[in-house]
Amino acid sequence: MPEPTRIVVRDTPVDLLRDGSGPPLLFLHGAGGGGRWLTFQQRLAERFDVLAPSHPGHAGSPTAEWIEHISDLAFHYLDLLDTLGLERVHLAGASFGGWIAAEMATMASSRLESLVLIDPVGIKVEGWIYPFLFGMELPQIVATVFHNPMAALALAPPDMSIDTLALLYRQNTALARVGWNPYLYNPLLRRRLARIATPTLLVWGAHDRLAPLVCAEAWRKEIAGATLRVFDESGHVPHLEEPDAVAAAVTEFCRTRKGTR
Repeated sequence: MPEPTRIVVRDTPVDLLRDGSGPPLLFLHGAGGGGRWLTFQQRLAERFDVLAPSHPGHAGSPTAEWIEHISDLAFHYLDLLDTLGLERVHLAGASFGGWIAAEMATMASSRLESLVLIDPVGIKVEGWIYPFLFGMELPQIVATVFHNPMAALALAPPDMSIDTLALLYRQNTALARVGWNPYLYNPLLRRRLARIATPTLLVWGAHDRLAPLVCAEAWRKEIAGATLRVFDESGHVPHLEEPDAVAAAVTEFCRTRKGTR
C-alpha cells in the first residue's frame, strides 16, 4: 500500500494515496473506503497513475466544516485537480464516490477523459427508496451492501478502540452532512445528467440491494451513450467483490479513450 501524502486544497487538508504510472485516474471511494488501497486500485495502477484521496472527514482527511452539500465535494475535487496541475483525468467513483463523480461530470465534462460510475447513489428513482443505512446494525449493513459477506472484511476496522470508534463516528457524520436529507440523492442531479458529454461506463452488481438494477437503468437512460456492465457475483460493491474483473472492464473501457496506453 502506498504511503498517504498530505496535500492542501484551498486550505482544506486531504490525505492522498497515489501509485502506478500512465494517464492519471482519480478514484473516489464510497462510505468506509477512505484510506484503503485495495486490489481494485492496485490492478488499475498497472495501467494508470491512480490517485485515491480520502474525502474530508474520512480516514486521515480532517473534517471540513464548509462542506454542507454534495456539490461542495464536487467543487473540492475539481480544485484538487487544479492543485495537482491535472488538466484532464479518467474519473471513477464507487457508491457515494460515484455520486460525487457524477456531480463533477455535470459541472466540468471537459476535464474528463472518461467516467466510470460503480453502483452510484445520488438520484431519485421512481418506485425505489434507498434502505436507511444510518438506522441499521452492522449485520444488516453487510447483508444490504455485499452479495458475498466475506468481502466485507476488506473494509473491516482494525479494532474497536476508542480512536477507531471516533473515526467511524466522524466518517458517518461527514456522510450525513451531505446525504441525510434528502437521503442519498440530490433532487437536481437527475435532470443535469444530460449535461455529461464524457464517455461513461456504468458498473453494477447484479445483486445490489442498496441501489438495484432499476437504478442502473435510470442512470443509463439519463446519460447519453452510457454503457452498462453487470457483474453477476456482486452486490453494491463489485470493485470489492470482483476486483480483477471490474478493474479489467474499467481498464478496457478507458483504453479506448484518449490519453491511455
